[in-house]
Amino acid sequence: MKSFCVVAWMVVFLAGATERSPAQSGEVARLHSSLRGLGEGNLTDSAYVDTLNRLVHLFYGINSDSAFHYAHMALDYAARIHYRKGEAESWRMLGNTFEMVGDYLNMLSCYQHSLDIAEEIGNPNLIGKANVNIALFYKQEGEFDQAQELMQKVQDLYKANGDSVQSAYISSYLADLAFRQHQYELALQYAGRALEAARSIRDAPTIATFNNDFGRILAATGNYPAALDHHLQSLIYYRGVDDWLGTTSTNSLLAQDYLLLKDYPQALKYANEALAEARAIRRKLEAQGSAKVLADIYEAKGDYRNGLKYYQLYKEYSDSLFNDQSSKQIYARAAQYDYERQEARLREAQALKDAGYERALRRDDLKISITAFVIVLLSLLAFILWRERAVNRRVNRLLHEKNEKIEEQKEILEQQAVQLLLSNQQKDKLFSIIAHDLRGPLNSLKGLMGFRKEKKLTDVEINQMMRELRSHVDSSSEMVGNLLYWASSQLNGMKVIPVLLPMDELVEEVLHLYGPQAIGKKVLLSNRVPPSVVGYGDKDMIRAVIRNLVSNAIKFCHSGGVVLVDGCKRGGEIEICITDTGTGMSEDALDRIRRKESFSNYGTASEKGTGLGILLCHEFAEANKGRFYAESEWGKGSRCYFTIPAAPSSSSISV
Repeated sequence: MKSFCVVAWMVVFLAGATERSPAQSGEVARLHSSLRGLGEGNLTDSAYVDTLNRLVHLFYGINSDSAFHYAHMALDYAARIHYRKGEAESWRMLGNTFEMVGDYLNMLSCYQHSLDIAEEIGNPNLIGKANVNIALFYKQEGEFDQAQELMQKVQDLYKANGDSVQSAYISSYLADLAFRQHQYELALQYAGRALEAARSIRDAPTIATFNNDFGRILAATGNYPAALDHHLQSLIYYRGVDDWLGTTSTNSLLAQDYLLLKDYPQALKYANEALAEARAIRRKLEAQGSAKVLADIYEAKGDYRNGLKYYQLYKEYSDSLFNDQSSKQIYARAAQYDYERQEARLREAQALKDAGYERALRRDDLKISITAFVIVLLSLLAFILWRERAVNRRVNRLLHEKNEKIEEQKEILEQQAVQLLLSNQQKDKLFSIIAHDLRGPLNSLKGLMGFRKEKKLTDVEINQMMRELRSHVDSSSEMVGNLLYWASSQLNGMKVIPVLLPMDELVEEVLHLYGPQAIGKKVLLSNRVPPSVVGYGDKDMIRAVIRNLVSNAIKFCHSGGVVLVDGCKRGGEIEICITDTGTGMSEDALDRIRRKESFSNYGTASEKGTGLGILLCHEFAEANKGRFYAESEWGKGSRCYFTIPAAPSSSSISV
């Protein structure tokens, strides 16, 4: 069974939506008024023919009788005034109308008439349009190679004539062809060109259409957030202009995006809207797709009762569409049969013509046969020798390639072994540090409780030990938090869920958290990140990076020191800098940071770290497609930087 999506796409190219909007009704009335002004007797005015053809275009998908009526009128008047350009367009409009009722035999005949006239008068625009109609029919029937060849020919024609608008549509059609053949990289290239061209001329309806096409291809490649962004842009436009068909199609695409992102409430919302709108405008194809998405969503949620309900609805629409499509296939086969019958007649006529020459050539047949036999024999011998040589070359090449692959795999395994050894050593070192650092506070707490029980200490001594113990516990708490983050990333892998991040708010939240610690040490905290700096990353990971860097800055500041947090946008990313006036870092410490090694030093108030904080900053920044680096001079403080992507300018996602 042919793809119904192809049929719907062809309908969009030929005439647009099948339901008449208020704007369409007004346009029909305006054109009728224009016809009355021109007058039916004014047969020298080509505008009369053009107006009739525009009426055919408006009635496509709405009323086939009206479309046929005006198409025949346009063709008749164009022929009577010898308006060849109007004749070509009238034949094409008539072909569109035959396609609308499923008469493919007459449809192809009309398109061929249009193409013949367009080539006769040398009109590139009409030549391109007729070829596109024929190519879309080939694509509908699954003849992708023929469709590709015609589309490429038309694109070259439009490029040569500098028609960027039509060239953009052809790029979109080529993208769809590549998509249906699962050539996603090629499809993305064509769809990107089409979208860029539409944006350059600020054609809002075309931008919305191409955004949906581009998003559908991105979803097929697994880039679901980017696909969601493009589809949301299209939905905003279609809702703004009350385009029901566009809104319905886009809601269905959004439902699929949220299903793939496992956001089932949002997926159900858009799928239900799409189904309701499809039923309202009586679009079986969109209703079928919406029912299928709803069935998939409920199945993913484990709600098999509702899943079965919507799958049955999907089957009902599929069976209905299959019956409609069956009649179309019959007409397509009828067109093919008519072509083959005419070809057979031509072959018979040629055979009769050739019979007169055969008698004169019989005497030469023997000589030709002998010569041909010798040539074939020699060719066969040459082919055998060439084939044997080619087989040997192929075997040698395959052996060489296999040897190269074995060497590459060997090198990869060696590298992985070295990396695993280094990783295990790093983990052993970390666990050794953690075991040592946790043992101290626990032993201190145990001793304090023992002294308290035996009443061997005065209240002053107990309070002094409690202050020291609290400092140790704060350090241990930070260490355990970093350890949990690190262990989660090592065991479960990095799961990044990017959202829009107003960085000034996130920094303010962390500074508020460390306010008591800074006050106790008499360190000034300052947030200088502008509200305009908005990043795109995982909120928990970025918060952990800022928290570790602010904690380190406070730890290495002397009493009366300052910790500043700055931020700015550089190109496609944002940069956050945490500056302190503390002790600074040695060159050896900076080298260890660059090598992503864990290490720890005591703070100015003997605060103890674990070495996990800087390691987490590296890993979390890189997991969010950013970088981490540090600058310092011993005795003059430090500057720690990290970057993440800037917020997409067209995104409508919120935190």
